This record gives sequence, C-alpha cells and structure tokens, in this order.
Amino acid sequence: MSVCFLFLLAAAAGSLSTLYWIPEEDLGRGYFLMNALVILCFLGLAGTLFALHPFRPFGEGSMAGAGTAGLALGSIGAFAYWVAAWRERWVAGRWAVTLSLAGASTALLIAGRALTPVGPLPYQALLLVVALAASAVLLGWSLVTMLLGHWYLVAPRLTFRHLTLFCWVLLATVVVRGLVVSLAMVLAARLDATIEPHPWRLLVGFEGEGAFFWFRILWGLVLPLVLALMSLHCAQRRANQSATGILYVLVVGTFIGEITAYYLTLATSVPV
Repeated sequence: MSVCFLFLLAAAAGSLSTLYWIPEEDLGRGYFLMNALVILCFLGLAGTLFALHPFRPFGEGSMAGAGTAGLALGSIGAFAYWVAAWRERWVAGRWAVTLSLAGASTALLIAGRALTPVGPLPYQALLLVVALAASAVLLGWSLVTMLLGHWYLVAPRLTFRHLTLFCWVLLATVVVRGLVVSLAMVLAARLDATIEPHPWRLLVGFEGEGAFFWFRILWGLVLPLVLALMSLHCAQRRANQSATGILYVLVVGTFIGEITAYYLTLATSVPV
C-alpha cells in the first residue's frame, strides 16, 4: 500500500509539472481537460488509500498534518484546474496548477520521508528528496508525452515542435533518473563492508533484493532510455503514430520500474 501511495503522488506531481509548457491555444481545452482528469484520478486514488485505517503514510505529529494538508491542497488545486480548463480561464488555470503541484509535491516528500526507514547511507534524506523528485518528473513526462503523441490523432494540424520538445525533455528525465540511481549505488558501495545488512549486497545480490533491482534497472532505466531515443527520432521525422506506439511501451516500462524502485527504497532504505 505504501508503494502504491508513493507512486500515485509521484505520478500526479510529475504530470502537473508538464502543464506549463504548451500554449493552451495550440491544443484547446480538450487536451488539458484530459490531463486534469488523469491527475484527479491519481490524487483521488491516493486520497482513498490515505482514508483507509490504519494506513498512516505521513507518520505522526506536525508532519502528518502538513502531509494531509498537501494532499488536500493538491486535490483542490487539480479540481480548480479542471474547472478553469473547462471555462478556458488559462491564467486562473496556471495558478491552480501551481497550487496543486505544491500540495502534491509536499505530500510526496513527507510521505517518502515517513515511510522510508533510516539506514546507514550518507546523505540519505537529501538523496531521497532528489530521487523522489526525479521519479515524479520521469513518471509525469513519460505519461503526458504519450498522451500528447496520441493527441495528434485528434488535432492532425498541430505543430510537431511540441512533441519533439517533450521527447527531448523525456530523454533528459530518463538520464537524470539514471544518474540519481547511480549516485545512490556509489554511496552504498562505499559503505563500511562490516555493516550488516550491507545496502550494496542487499540490493545487487540475488540472496537479497537483486532480482528486483536488476529488473528495475533493465525495465525502468535501460528500456526507457532506448525507447526515448527512438521516440525522439520518430518525432523529428513527424511520425507521431510510431512515436506514440513506442511511448506506450516506454510508459509501461517506466511505471513498472518506478513501482519496483519504491519497493526497493522502502525495503533497503537506499533511494533507487
């Protein structure tokens, strides 16, 4: 349940981060209404999990209150954005997106800190924040880039500049996510060998979580990197249907990879 909760918050926050980059008049309200509904579904499911007793993803005390407020703020902001998009009030919609993004991001970071056990990894708290942010951006941009590619079937005259830009950003997010994972692994490998259980051996060894870790690397990083390059190649050649088909597979790989990453983070305390 904790893994699912983190995934839903991260997907919502990452999707919200994409809504600033395309002029609304280029796509019309339908595209933004679709994205708003997807984000509302993510936040609604997260709220449902939060309401289940005795699940306490934000821990106890003042941080629990801040996390709850963030989740509520994110949901209210997302609904306000949907209303603004329906009425085509784009300036108000930008404010609503910012409000929702701030709330969802706050809830994600607090939940991640509360659910992840404290381990021997140096700079664990800072690395966890960076990993959650990189994960959210990767999830959001992979999903919304796929939806944007699909939207060219609805608006065939739409300029390919937008899809090409999104594919470039998606490629960058995959690279950044890989660098964050690499940094975590370097720090884990440098820990004192006498520590038991040792985070490095626990992660990469098949007697520990190695099967999940290598599956996470292949499905969640290597495959998305190759597919992001392929989708960018297709977008540059105005082949949106080919790009969209590739992006469907990329989204599946990214979702599987990040869900596995959350499990490994909670199981080993290493943000991968």
